[in-house]
Formats: sequence, C-alpha cells, structure tokens
Amino acid sequence: MSSVPNEPTLETVRFLAWLKKRGGACRLMYCKKKWEQKGIRVQEICRGYAQGMMHVQHDPSTGEKWVVLDDLVWADNLMIEFDEEIPHHGHWMKW
Repeated sequence: MSSVPNEPTLETVRFLAWLKKRGGACRLMYCKKKWEQKGIRVQEICRGYAQGMMHVQHDPSTGEKWVVLDDLVWADNLMIEFDEEIPHHGHWMKW
C-alpha cells in the first residue's frame, strides 16, 4: 500500500505544469500512462495535498474519468516556488 503524499515534490509540480499546459484537464488514463512510470499517482495526489485544488471526475456522456485542475493560481504558485513555471509564448525572455 502506497502512502498519500503530504506535500508536492518536483515531479508532482512538473505534472501540474504539464496538466495546466493542456488546459487544466486531461483523461485519467492518459495521465496514468504518461506519469506513473515517473512515480506520480494522480488519484492519490487528488486525495492528498491537492484535495480541493484538483479532482477526478466522470464525463457524463462517455463515462471516462478526467483529471481536472480547479485552482490554477495554486498551481502557478507551486510552479514558481519550484522554479518550474512555463511562461506564455508572449512572455519568453529574449537575451
């Protein structure tokens, strides 16, 4: 039995950045396929420290499960804290 993480790690913040880049929602099956090999257990994160910030929901028409990021500001703040922020294409710095 794996434990539910109490706080974000660099890998979970990278997952949040990836999810946010995709509009804040993605099919659970695709998330698992891509991120479980990196140790990210999406449903456990939703029940752990991200409870109320993201959740898993069913699509009423297909019955498919989706991961939905509810609090974009929370995700942005974590990305800034871990220096993983993905700038908008208009905000890239030119050197």
